[in-house]
Amino acid sequence: MIPSVPPSEVTPLAADPFAPVGVEFRPVSPRLITARLVPNLILDGVCLLGLMIAGMLASRWFYAGAAVVAVGMVWELWIIPRQVRAMGYAMADDHLLWRKGIMFRRISVIPYGRMQFVDTSQGPLGRHLGIAEVKLHTASASTDATINGLPVAEAESLRRVLSERGEQRMAGL
Repeated sequence: MIPSVPPSEVTPLAADPFAPVGVEFRPVSPRLITARLVPNLILDGVCLLGLMIAGMLASRWFYAGAAVVAVGMVWELWIIPRQVRAMGYAMADDHLLWRKGIMFRRISVIPYGRMQFVDTSQGPLGRHLGIAEVKLHTASASTDATINGLPVAEAESLRRVLSERGEQRMAGL
């Protein structure tokens, strides 16, 4: 027999498991949109140009490939900003939450005590845009997380805070 619980003791379930109650996610920088679009559009543009030239010189069938690349470019211009807006992180008392995804949403919970080291990195485009990424390495390879698209000062601050919290939690083991 299942014991009954008085209605006053029932806690309501969150309507959305990707937006836990009482947790405020910090978004990544919108400059990440540019950092993702620039390389994609350059590659798409080169492919589009090559297919258009091949269509003029060899066969009109290459225009079909150019149309597919053009549709892909429009898709990237639509989906990448949405993906970046869906990213965010939150720091709870005992763990870090990292969420991303639109259609296939994902939320990772990384306990501070499981972090082995925290790394900050930045590529040339990220340096130009003033953004960096923070990589969290844990004992399990499947739970590593990369928070990309953070302003440099925020990335460094997050790295420092996560390192301190990780050391505090590891000291208790």
